[in-house]
Order: sequence, then structure tokens, then C-alpha cells
Amino acid sequence: MPQESRNRRNRSIRFAVFTSLISKGSSAALQFISLPLAAKVLGREEFGIYATISLSVFTVAILELGVGPALGRRISEANSRGDQKKQAQLFISGLVLVLGLALLGAMLAALVVSIVPLPVLFGQKYEPYVEIMRPALWLGIILMASQLVVEMTDRLREGYMEAGVVNAWATVGNFIGAIIIFAGVRYEPDVSFLLLAVFGPNIIARVASMVLLLRKRPWLIASRELPRRVTMIELIREGLSFTATSFVVYFVDYTVCALIVGRLSGPADVAVFHVLMSITTAFTGLLIMVGRPIWAAIADAKELNDHEWMHAVIFRYYKYLCALSLAASVFLIGIGPWLIPVLYGDEFLIGRPLFICHSVLLFAMGWRLVNRYIMIGLGLIPRTVVPILSGLTIGLVLGVAGLSMWGLWALFVGMATGALLFPGLWLSRIISRQLQGDKRPYSGPAMPEPKVS
Repeated sequence: MPQESRNRRNRSIRFAVFTSLISKGSSAALQFISLPLAAKVLGREEFGIYATISLSVFTVAILELGVGPALGRRISEANSRGDQKKQAQLFISGLVLVLGLALLGAMLAALVVSIVPLPVLFGQKYEPYVEIMRPALWLGIILMASQLVVEMTDRLREGYMEAGVVNAWATVGNFIGAIIIFAGVRYEPDVSFLLLAVFGPNIIARVASMVLLLRKRPWLIASRELPRRVTMIELIREGLSFTATSFVVYFVDYTVCALIVGRLSGPADVAVFHVLMSITTAFTGLLIMVGRPIWAAIADAKELNDHEWMHAVIFRYYKYLCALSLAASVFLIGIGPWLIPVLYGDEFLIGRPLFICHSVLLFAMGWRLVNRYIMIGLGLIPRTVVPILSGLTIGLVLGVAGLSMWGLWALFVGMATGALLFPGLWLSRIISRQLQGDKRPYSGPAMPEPKVS
């Protein structure tokens, strides 16, 4: 029945959004209560070191190669067919692959940290902080490898249309992390403690989520399927498209730009950049909380050729982006220059023009993100690679040139320009043509004849 399928999708999206709002509340407690307290205790310089390490080490997760998202999409297809054997085969192949990639990433990161002097790696302005950074980097590598493995849990649950459960466990991890920071940063005021408090609870929460997932679906391990080389190759091949449009984008937008800001301006400006990009993370998180359940629901609707529902949900997603961007801009431009120094301390004075430029960047990143999630649901993720990477490259070139001449505001404008001119226009045209051109009739269960009164 088409209405039953629609109700199931709508329930999945509503539950995911509801739990995500709670998750965002816990994330806000972490980002805007506990971390500002840590910044005040550590000081702007040491908090900038924490930002540098957390952004640098954890983007080594790019070596996951998008296996998790590709696994989630294939699990979704197998689940819709009721093929438990295929689900088990995908699970064990994906798990072995992710474990190997996590080990490789940790070894490469450890090799770089061991061989390359830290001032060469991060810039000469970090020379006075080498003794603080070295143990924190080693801890970060361990946390990075662990997170790389356990994040597979989230992708599996998304494939089963259980994004709401993912959000619930994220809430637990965020709240525990916020409490640990708030209670302990006065007694352990160092970068290593902050890294462990921020990332450790979320890793433990995902482990618990995986245990419950396997108890609910015992066939994933009970069938004793062995990992298959062909399946691993397929996951890597498809996952590269996800990597190019997500991890690479994150790496450039956050880590590369942070390192460039550090080299040109030092850790003090990295701290300001980190604060503003934390706001960006919160903003995109509000889009992702809708995008993750929507892509799975769109894939289900496309499989059943329910185009009317697809058109409606995509249009609502666009309206949600516009409303959220407007609200964020008004809020940040209006009270941001007052709020940030109150939260982080008087050292974090940020002018209103920088908030205006940052608001432009928020909309540009949001437009790119929304179109990408729609493309995933339509099964067109490989076609997003060239537009997104083209815009990323142009944005980086324009942004770095502007940064060197005018400062952070020009970096944000350059990044926004690249995101809007390339993926912003390109992807929306592909989506429009796809929706106009695919007019196949509904292919789900037989529709009953309408009752005539």
C-alpha cells in the first residue's frame, strides 16, 4: 500500500528529527557551556592548540574511504528485500575493511608525528607548545582509530532507517562529555584531558549501540559469513564518492583552512576560526538531522516510484534550509558580537562584519549539503563528485588569497563563493532534471480501488 509506505517513511523522519533536536541540545551543552569554560581555563593559546590537534588528527578518518555510508546504503537495499544473508555478508566485509583502514590510518598518523618535527608540521608559532602537543597528539591518534571503527554503527542504523536511535546515543555521549569537562577541567586543565572528555564518551556510546544492534539483528553474526574481497572492492569503489564529497570537504573546510590560518596568523586566530566553525558544525548538524533520514526515505520512495512523495519532501527540505539560514543569520549578526565574548572570554572579540561573512558561508555550505543528501537518496552520489570538488578548489584558492590580504572575513567569502557557484548551481539542476524526467508509475504493492460514496 503506497500510503503505508509513506506513513513509515514519515514516522522515520519525524522520530529522527525529534531525537536529533534532543541530540543538538546535548551538543549545545558541550559546545557552548563546557567548551567555553575549558577555553577560559586553558586560555586562548592552549585552546587554539586543542582546536588544531582535534581538527588535524580526526580528519585522518578520511582513510575510511566512505565505506560506512556505502555500507549503509547497501544494507538498506538488502533490508528492503528481506535478504538477511546479504546483510550479514555486507556487515562482516565492512567490519573487516573498516578495522584494516583504521589501523592503517593510525600507523600513518603515528609515523608522521614520530618523524616530522611539530613546528615543521604545524608552523613555527607552535614551537613553544611542543611539550604540550606531543602527548595530546598520541592520545588523539588512539581516539581517532577507535572512532573510525565505531562510527560504522551509525551508518548501519541509518541503513535500517534508525537515524533516531543514532541521535539518541549521540545525546548520551554528548551529555556525559559535557559533564566530564564541566566537572573536571578545573582539576585537569590540559589539552589531553579535553580531547579525552570530548571524544571518549561518544566512542563508548557507539560501542553500546553496536551491541544492541547485534542483539536485535543476530543474523548479522550468527550466519558466520566470511568477508568477501569482491564486496570489499565494491564498498571501496562506491565509498570513494562519499569520501570525496564529505570527508574531503570536511578536511579542506575545517582542517586545511585551520592549518593555513595557523601558519599565517598563529594559534590565536585559529581559536577564533574554531569557534566560528563550531557554529558552522551546529548549523550543518541541524540540516544533517533531516538529511540522514530523508535520503533513506527518498531511496525507498524511488524504489517504489512514489514521485509525488519525493517531490513534496525535497521541496520541504529546501524550505527548511532557507528558514534555518535566515534565523541563524539574524541571531548571529544580532547578538554574536556580544555573546561570544560572554561565553569564551574577552579575548574572543569578533566584529559584526565577520559574522555577516560567516552567515553567507553558512547558507552556501547548507545549500551544498542539502543537494548532496537529495542526490544520495536519488542514487546519484557519483555525479556529485566533480561539482563539489570543483567548488571546493575554487573556494579554497579564493579564500586563502583573501585571507592573506584581508583576514578571516575574506576566507569565509571565498569559501562561500566556490560552494555557491559550482555545486550550488550544478547539483540543483541535476536534481531538477531527474525529478522531471523520471515519470515511471508506482511499482509498489497494488493500490486499492478508491471507494465511491
